[in-house]
Amino acid sequence: MRIDIQDDNESWLNWGTLVRAWIQGKTRPNTVKELKAQLAEASVTATVAGPDNRIVTVLDYAESPGNPLVIMIPTGAMLQAKLATVTSGRYPLPLFYDIAFGGAPRANLSAQESLNFALRRIGEYTVNECC
Repeated sequence: MRIDIQDDNESWLNWGTLVRAWIQGKTRPNTVKELKAQLAEASVTATVAGPDNRIVTVLDYAESPGNPLVIMIPTGAMLQAKLATVTSGRYPLPLFYDIAFGGAPRANLSAQESLNFALRRIGEYTVNECC
């Protein structure tokens, strides 16, 4: 993962709030160092891959039908890393998903159903532009 958000409700909320601030005009980071500073300012507990001088680009989706339809997909390494976390039992969703299910226990899935669920999530995030 390029940015690894600590898996707790507060860090995920603070991350989403920071993303909203970028959408609304907050200056976007241009380097990992600037990103780390913004994460700290927003109280997001996270690690960021790469040295402080690594370039960061935050882009908006192009909504106009005249613009190219860009479909972002994970790299092979990203896919392997995700699928390595998928086994039988409870699917590895971030903890904040528990809020949406009112504390209901997570289902124990077979290895195949966990893999199928992972592929559905990858496909969904690809076409839904993660919003």
